[in-house]
Amino acid sequence: MLNPVNRYLVVEVMVEQKKESGILVPDDYKQDAPVYSLVTLLRASADSKFEAGSKLVVPTHMIEDLNIFGEKHCVVLENHVVGILDN
Repeated sequence: MLNPVNRYLVVEVMVEQKKESGILVPDDYKQDAPVYSLVTLLRASADSKFEAGSKLVVPTHMIEDLNIFGEKHCVVLENHVVGILDN
């Protein structure tokens, strides 16, 4: 597991379940990415104010994908968190 430093957060992007609408679209159609994403915090740097398991809202374009030895890790800087989603 990646141990983040320098205010980075290791997150898992939550994927929204898509509903079948019955509308046919071309095979090459690509839907625009949402402006914001909901992520689950997996691990935070030692000086972070966020707790593991928190649901955070972050700008989608600020999520960075790291591939290290075949393992994918998603990270985002702590100051890019827009809000915390309460259950």
